[in-house]
Amino acid sequence: MKKLMRYAALAAAFLLAATAPADAKKKKDSGKTTAVHAVNNLSHYYNFHADWGFPRQYMRYSPDKYIKSWCCIYNMDLSNANQLFLWDCDDRLPYVDRDYATIDSFLADGGGLMLLSGGNSQEQNKLASRYGAQFVTGLEMPVTAVNFKVADSVEIKRHGRAHLQLDKPSQWTVVVQDAAGEPVLAYKKEKKGYVLLGSRALLADNTDNRNDTINRTMWEAVWRTTASGKAIDTASDFDNEYIDKVENNVVADGIDLTYNDYLAPYADAMLDVIARSKPVIEARMGVPLSPGMGSKVVLIPTGGGGYSAGEVIALAIWWGDFPKQEDSMIEFVTHESVHSWVLPFAEIWNEPIATYVGNLVMIDMGHKEEAERRIAACIDRARKADPNLDLYDMRGKSCKEGVEDLPRDKVNDLHWGKAFWIWEQMRAENPDVVADYFQAKRKYAGKDQVTKYDDNNTVAVMSIAMGRDMFPWFRSIGFDVDREKAEVKF
Repeated sequence: MKKLMRYAALAAAFLLAATAPADAKKKKDSGKTTAVHAVNNLSHYYNFHADWGFPRQYMRYSPDKYIKSWCCIYNMDLSNANQLFLWDCDDRLPYVDRDYATIDSFLADGGGLMLLSGGNSQEQNKLASRYGAQFVTGLEMPVTAVNFKVADSVEIKRHGRAHLQLDKPSQWTVVVQDAAGEPVLAYKKEKKGYVLLGSRALLADNTDNRNDTINRTMWEAVWRTTASGKAIDTASDFDNEYIDKVENNVVADGIDLTYNDYLAPYADAMLDVIARSKPVIEARMGVPLSPGMGSKVVLIPTGGGGYSAGEVIALAIWWGDFPKQEDSMIEFVTHESVHSWVLPFAEIWNEPIATYVGNLVMIDMGHKEEAERRIAACIDRARKADPNLDLYDMRGKSCKEGVEDLPRDKVNDLHWGKAFWIWEQMRAENPDVVADYFQAKRKYAGKDQVTKYDDNNTVAVMSIAMGRDMFPWFRSIGFDVDREKAEVKF
């Protein structure tokens, strides 16, 4: 199947070579396709899709290569790159003179610069204005291809829609326009390279869906054109500039914190909240962090989330309006930390338990009213689908005769709310149940003791934590569990 997909992509490339405008055609008689070495800078605006989803959807075939850079633009190694992607810019982190100088030098070397925006970033517009263009929010549907027309229609996502205003339209090649004739994707020659501007909505946005590849054939043709001004060595290394290349690293209070220069104004506040939260999290969990887990924290420029990758925890610097407010950041720091704390086995309620412990840590750190409100609200959302929380299992499957499985759009609320409710029921009986549970898990459910951490082993560990057989109660609320099937014995 992979070979067939690759052959299809190559066939499409030959078709595009014949239908693209004159400046998009390959060098005469070269017989070679321009390879794209693209680097997406994540230091002004972190995007999960740019980090994970995009390379699987758009740039997964040789000879193209795609890397991410977490360091400042002015410290990037662009020597073997012919395409620089800048997906929006948070206005709290403006481009600096050294960034502009680096971009100018890259264009002078023949590199291609791609700017995407939904039209709301003043900084992205400030950069676009250097090339005689502006992003404007909104557009009129439908959008159509003007050049590189390789499909009957151009797909577009609902979010991040913008069109372009061009100071000198004659200098630009318009690739996509909207129903009003306004350009939505366009490029122009700039020094020896190219500048490509477009609406973010023309690219996929589903990080988890490998097949969300809207307009891929069109994009591949455009990137080959805008990368064609610079020669690269496809045999040489072209590696991600991950946190080991980021400018600042501080080790204090047992915290290993990494952040780029742009985020330096937020570092002290983050160090403070992490340092105060960490011992409280450990007290709630009842055990220290698993060896090597959660030992490094990297700050990312977004308010929209973070992740735990075992050793490394990434934290959104503006989560919950931080640093103006700290309650949500406490919950967030705890959430991502707990993902590392529970290893080597993830939990059956992995996301809910991380936030639930975050709410308990909020209580411990002086935010009791807000934490209890969040817990209650989460449970209430689940009760809308299952008033007594006994009709479905944790995955929305019916456990009552005559009751249909829960619709997919309701499962997440049920999963979260039921998990919160279960822990609240147990906490009412045993206020230290979280610590007792994780102490039992660490003692009886290591990798050398169980082959998997499923529902049966979870309830067995819970039984140890509660000091009684919990299997009957869990069965009464929809868990298909059997004490005899658990590897953990009590």
